[in-house]
Amino acid sequence: MHVGSIAEESITAAARVYRTLCAAHGGWIGGWELQDAAKTTAVSTRVSEVRHQLPPGERVEMRQVGHQFFYRIVKSRPPVSAGQVELF
Repeated sequence: MHVGSIAEESITAAARVYRTLCAAHGGWIGGWELQDAAKTTAVSTRVSEVRHQLPPGERVEMRQVGHQFFYRIVKSRPPVSAGQVELF
């Protein structure tokens, strides 16, 4: 299987799915909405392609409600080391 690149300059379906998920800023996006926004089919396959290329500290989460699937990108915050103050 050839995975579609999610690199910034890429125009692959996986890149469009990745950019759509990132644009949601951690919000959940339904599979149909993601398919429409990214102009692609086989969203679960594209999400799998994205998962294999994510930068460190990012992950794709999926949840199912009834027969509907929802996806989001979660970015981990770097750990706070001793002596640093975490501001909110």
